[in-house]
Amino acid sequence: MKNLYVDTRILDERVSEKFNLSEEILMENAAAAIANFVRKKFKKGMRVLGICGGGNNGADVLCALRMLEGEFECEFILSSKNLKPLATKQLERAKSASVRESKDVENSFNSAKCVIDGLFGSGLNRILDEKYIELISKINKSSAYTIACDMPSGLSSDGKVLGACVKADITITMGARKLGLYSDAAKDFVGKIKVADLGISAQNYECESDYHLLEKCDLMLPNRKYQCVNKGDFGHVFILSGEHIGASMLCAKAAFAFGSGLVSVISNESLNLPTQIMQDSKISNKMNAGAVGMGLGKKGVEELEVQILKGKKLVLDADIFYSTKVLDLLDENCVLTPHPKEFCSLLKLCNIADIDVKTLQENRFAYAKSWSEKFKAVLVLKGANTIIAKEGQIFVMPYGKNILAKGGSGDVLSGLVLALLAQGYEPLDAAISATLAHALSLRNFGKNSYALEPTDIIKGVKCLRKK
Repeated sequence: MKNLYVDTRILDERVSEKFNLSEEILMENAAAAIANFVRKKFKKGMRVLGICGGGNNGADVLCALRMLEGEFECEFILSSKNLKPLATKQLERAKSASVRESKDVENSFNSAKCVIDGLFGSGLNRILDEKYIELISKINKSSAYTIACDMPSGLSSDGKVLGACVKADITITMGARKLGLYSDAAKDFVGKIKVADLGISAQNYECESDYHLLEKCDLMLPNRKYQCVNKGDFGHVFILSGEHIGASMLCAKAAFAFGSGLVSVISNESLNLPTQIMQDSKISNKMNAGAVGMGLGKKGVEELEVQILKGKKLVLDADIFYSTKVLDLLDENCVLTPHPKEFCSLLKLCNIADIDVKTLQENRFAYAKSWSEKFKAVLVLKGANTIIAKEGQIFVMPYGKNILAKGGSGDVLSGLVLALLAQGYEPLDAAISATLAHALSLRNFGKNSYALEPTDIIKGVKCLRKK
């Protein structure tokens, strides 16, 4: 996994002081990263247009244009006359290298093959005015390949869209990965994310962080190492069934497919279960991990006896987050898998916040962190980029796709977490590997984006290979 940072300016200041690297040297390295990408991506002679603000982001782009001029036809649009000292210096240098200022904005956009966005950086903290919204609209309507310098303009450091945002094909972020690039809102704007070094290695540039980006290599599959084993060695899970039987069925199938030795659905109703899934009327002592909430319904939650769940490893989901009974189950053996509306209810029950989904979605990292600092359980907050939180540490799973936005996908995820808990994974490790497996199971999904069925996830999980 990689570190994420809310603000990398403190990292810039630290390396400047420790290694005697001036702000200007760091800027030259940032610009070189952009210039080198353009050289690899485009044929010489193509027209490159830089959109430059008056701050250091604009200065980075002007510096890159200076490096490219001669090999490429470079011009710039300057959005502000109030330039910071380094922007003024880079503007003079760019002009000396024959980089032209655009005289016809519409023609410049129409003729450019590459647009480099340097309007605003990660320090933006205000809603954009009409002037900038219109300029960003022109960038987004352009057919040119768009590179965002550091962050797409219009995106705040915590990942909010401030009125409008540049839709980039790639974001070349400087020095280290910014947390804001991995918000749910950012996912439609950042494109591919590439980290550029500033003339110093990541080991020397970065410091400790509470925020982390999960990678494919963090997936730990429950592959069986030994031959002399039996089904009991891989745990016996239970799923409490309720009003919506399909939810518990999907959870059970997912748990079985991901390595659980035995799977039982708890219900007094007559269920038509697959042959490999057992049914029981009560939880036994031999069952070591259970799933509670999915499809349980209001009546099921009201009838739930919390005491019989004590001492079990648990996955909590769905309907349980609307009942105060959830508060009696929040311990270190528990993984919660709410979607945003359910998490809003949980925040209110826990006396942390009384907010709506919109407010949560704009502050996902903050609320997930706040909740995890007060409770020992592991939180899996589902979303475009799923957040996993444990004791103030935040882990972002970035591989989610829009095809997963279907009923039943969450029930499968709960089953995957449940299977790993039953097989002895620590709750945090179970949450990390299950969310990765859930998303990566669809790498070879060849059907249309609207066509996913939850069983497709289960099929994909069966064929996963660690890469």
